[in-house]
Amino acid sequence: MPQFRDINVNGAADLLGVGQQRLRNLSRFQTEAVSRGAPPPGPEIANIQARQAASNDEAASRAVLQTYLEDAGSEVLREITAPDRPELVPDMQLVTSSNTPDLNARSISYQQSASSVPIFGGRVVVDIDADEKSLVAINGKLSPMPTENPVATLSPADAWSHLQTWAQGYGEVLTGLPTEPPSLTWHLDEDTDAWALVYHFRSVPLPVPQEPIPAGLPFAIPEGLCCVRDGARPALYDYFVDAKDGSVRFYFSSAPTADIPVPMKGLDYQNHDRDFFGLSNAATFFLVDPLRNIATYDYGNADLDLVPPAPFPSQAISHPTNNFGNTRPDAVAAHYHAQVVYDFYNNVLKRDGIDDKGMALVSVVNVWASSGGSPQPDWGNAAWWKGKMWYGQENGQSFAKYLDIIAHELTHGVTETSSKLIYRRLSGALNESYSDIFGIAIANWWPGAPNPVSTWTWQMGVGLGPGGGAMRDFANPAAAGQPDHMNQYQVLPISFDQGGVHIYSGIHNRAIHLLMTAQTPTGDAAFPIEELMLLLYLTLTRLTPTSEFGDSRRTLENVVGVYHASDPLTLAVRKQAIADAFGAVGIT
Repeated sequence: MPQFRDINVNGAADLLGVGQQRLRNLSRFQTEAVSRGAPPPGPEIANIQARQAASNDEAASRAVLQTYLEDAGSEVLREITAPDRPELVPDMQLVTSSNTPDLNARSISYQQSASSVPIFGGRVVVDIDADEKSLVAINGKLSPMPTENPVATLSPADAWSHLQTWAQGYGEVLTGLPTEPPSLTWHLDEDTDAWALVYHFRSVPLPVPQEPIPAGLPFAIPEGLCCVRDGARPALYDYFVDAKDGSVRFYFSSAPTADIPVPMKGLDYQNHDRDFFGLSNAATFFLVDPLRNIATYDYGNADLDLVPPAPFPSQAISHPTNNFGNTRPDAVAAHYHAQVVYDFYNNVLKRDGIDDKGMALVSVVNVWASSGGSPQPDWGNAAWWKGKMWYGQENGQSFAKYLDIIAHELTHGVTETSSKLIYRRLSGALNESYSDIFGIAIANWWPGAPNPVSTWTWQMGVGLGPGGGAMRDFANPAAAGQPDHMNQYQVLPISFDQGGVHIYSGIHNRAIHLLMTAQTPTGDAAFPIEELMLLLYLTLTRLTPTSEFGDSRRTLENVVGVYHASDPLTLAVRKQAIADAFGAVGIT
């Protein structure tokens, strides 16, 4: 059956199967064996290891992946190596290569393809030792190779026309042209085991068909399901349209999305004096931090829903002195909180900005959206959308004041540029959960860097939930109306909360809360919180677009196994904590 294969390989410990001796020869465990007192390898193995160490990152990681797929004992995985071709894993397309200093590794991510067409959901990350280029770990999912004809019989225009006709069938009107050309993609329907060559249309302003919510759910539907507030953005979805017959195959929500700096300061809504960086041209000071590539703009309460959009401001918010005082608490909060989130990802997790490539972190205050249903200027929302943070206001105060919400939304940007978890059912709930995880952590991190976990506040978005309560309760999801165990899970229609992304995220949240607060029999933390946040970040960036809760558990276990490969006693404590936490909420 053509199902995806989960891949979680640990090459930093002697955990490889008996049929994987070739891979063991390329593993970190083998190359470090001599330092642990093992006899030196024979000349043949020594030559293999020397060639590997002399390779560049891509060649070394391809050699590792090719060897694993050949020797994994699966004909499906062996087929991916294209045995009839001389190149190493030729159907794996290089996407990124980056440093993972805490593992002393280089991390190389690949997109699976067939006939040069990407396979949706096929992604692996190969971690190799930064010095010896030996195997550290492999994480991801790969599918069997499709056997269908890779040539589209419909044009992109024809496929768009089919999508428009499909929309009319349930009373919607899709006008205009796509915002960007679609890309050909392979899609495997794991319910029917059927392959299809599809056109992938991105960010289409077309709501999905409404479906009934199942009766007899074991929980009450909570109010206020979105990251912040309902109805704040027009519906944008990605659609897969069959490139041969024009049928709509799949859909999911598109978004959850040499200067010298000068010190600046200002007061936020809590009257806290905040320090941050900007730029000056001698006469004016601007909210542009060149060190972190952060800039903050004012949209002037323009309507975010206008088509075409209102012009974007030509320059960042400015002030005649480097001290804003109490004149712009909205701008101060947005700029300072962006700095806090950036510093966490950069200093704690060693990530270079939202996309790990130094992209600008742009914040926009005084945003209004007519779709929000409130009179101008009120728009009670904050959202990561089209690569920027957009902040509305309510009762005269900007949503930029909520650090936990800002960190949550910016983490959507990290997910969008790494694992690309789709916003649909359990994959979308996992996307939401990781944003909650880092939202909670960042809001509780300072000034102690980190503050003791015993002092953390576990509620998110206090004042934004029903009746002025919290939007989420990380420690007790049921208190915010969320299920907290997989025995409460039922499939929901995509037309309702994208299949429950804001409902079921509480289950994974609860597991991580148990992990954050777990203790050993002697009362010590089972996971030091700095280490746990790093390992959760490494897990997030090694997931695939269609990963679900169980994939998160398995990938975390593998990452922990690599991190503590040389310390079996600590590894046993960490793995038991993972088993207990995830097991307590029914995630296997």
